[in-house]
Amino acid sequence: MASYNESTEFLRTFTAQANRYPMLLPEQEAQLARDWADRQDRRAFDKLVQSHMRLAVKVAGKYARSGLPIADLVSEANIGLIKAVQRFDPTRGFRLATYALWWIRAEVQSFVLHNWSLLKGGNTATLKRLFFNLRQTQRKLGIHDRVMSDAEAQRVAETLSASVEDVREMEHRFATPVGSLNVPVGEDGDHEAIDLLADDTESVEERLVDRGELTARRALMKDALTQLGERERHIFAARNLSDQPVTLETLARHYGVSKERIRQIESGAYKKVVRRVRSHAETTPLLPPMALGRRAGLMAMA
Repeated sequence: MASYNESTEFLRTFTAQANRYPMLLPEQEAQLARDWADRQDRRAFDKLVQSHMRLAVKVAGKYARSGLPIADLVSEANIGLIKAVQRFDPTRGFRLATYALWWIRAEVQSFVLHNWSLLKGGNTATLKRLFFNLRQTQRKLGIHDRVMSDAEAQRVAETLSASVEDVREMEHRFATPVGSLNVPVGEDGDHEAIDLLADDTESVEERLVDRGELTARRALMKDALTQLGERERHIFAARNLSDQPVTLETLARHYGVSKERIRQIESGAYKKVVRRVRSHAETTPLLPPMALGRRAGLMAMA
């Protein structure tokens, strides 16, 4: 494992290098992507990678609190970026940043999950979900920089389908300081390692990704809903795509059938939607696996 100084120096160097390369205009990106896809033009490939290096280091920086070396996190992010460029198809109509984000995150998350010492011996699906979603869920619920009350821990547990004990355990693990982020750096020691990380403000690339992701999610959901009949579509939307889901009893009265029949129709419709979304995701990984979750993912796509 690299020393603290080596890791921070690597991040400083990598960040400076990434910022030297300008973002590409849509037409420039599309031409370079065609040059790579059609002729395996190495120059075009290198330009596509270089212009998105800042996105890779931005993603890697967000996992710095895992305690793993920054150099390794950035390297894994760069591997994800390279894989994305190799597979990018400009004819599908979306930007490379949208496509590359999920490849980068997948590589970094896989690396963290296999190496984060705090998860060893307890690498369950629940802990993975808590590791990647606890802080975001706390922010959404208005819980900032403090120990959660019992009621708040219960709300978080219900939101993430976890036990209160698991939520408290992950809260404790996140509260454990990571020494490498507080090591003095610089000639006078007047800065800390954390000062060198990419900031948390949304970058131009991330705004582009967010817009592209939202458009892609909505297109996938619209397409998936065409696979349903009129009654299936109404029941599915009422139960899964509404801020206040309609009860089984209300829908049963509306259609003059039992609540169990409504539940069966909803279940069948959900399976059709998931199959359709996954069939697209296998060829075009625009959505992370969690986006196929029951309500949170479906609501995000609606």
